[in-house]
Amino acid sequence: VRNPIDAFVLARLEKEGLAPAPEADRVTLLRRLSLDLLGLPPTPEEVDAFVRDTASNAYEKQVERLLASPHYGERWGRLWLDAARYADSDGYEKDKQRFVWFYRDWVIKAFNQDLPYDQFIIQQIAGDLLPPQKSPEATQDQLVATGFLRNSMINEEGGVEPEQFRMEAMFDRMDALGKAVLGFTVNCAQCHNHKFDPLKQEEYYRMFAFLNNA
Repeated sequence: VRNPIDAFVLARLEKEGLAPAPEADRVTLLRRLSLDLLGLPPTPEEVDAFVRDTASNAYEKQVERLLASPHYGERWGRLWLDAARYADSDGYEKDKQRFVWFYRDWVIKAFNQDLPYDQFIIQQIAGDLLPPQKSPEATQDQLVATGFLRNSMINEEGGVEPEQFRMEAMFDRMDALGKAVLGFTVNCAQCHNHKFDPLKQEEYYRMFAFLNNA
């Protein structure tokens, strides 16, 4: 036992009549750490360096090294990009290629720079409306961040009604804001109230109007 979590786990193991697993060797330990933080296995050179490092903080140094890697943002940014429905094509019938990788790169950079969560959200929802900093208008990065709101599918099939699919995109933005930012589904409130939902239909369309008029 080296910390309170170890004591907690050991107590349950003993209750179940089980013995702890043997401690992982350094090669296994670094592989687990690297796959967790970067999604990539360590190189043979990185493994050799860790095995030879006899310092008491050898493991902590590996954690700091991996957190400083640009691959960290790629690994963990993917989870947010899924929530932000990022894609490289438009969806629907033509499914044409779309060029929104500026937004993808912004997310990766935000993770690598450890951007505070409040700023991470604010810039994606209202980056173009933020007060000027060193320039008379929002910075390029703040504008790019609002790509979060523009990841909806786009229908360019012949004969479609543009306003219909503009509204579909609005409903999609509401859905993304609910799931990714608020942490619950808001779709039901699009049509009616549910007694167990935290968002009423009137509140749904108040937020909808804010996005629709901005």
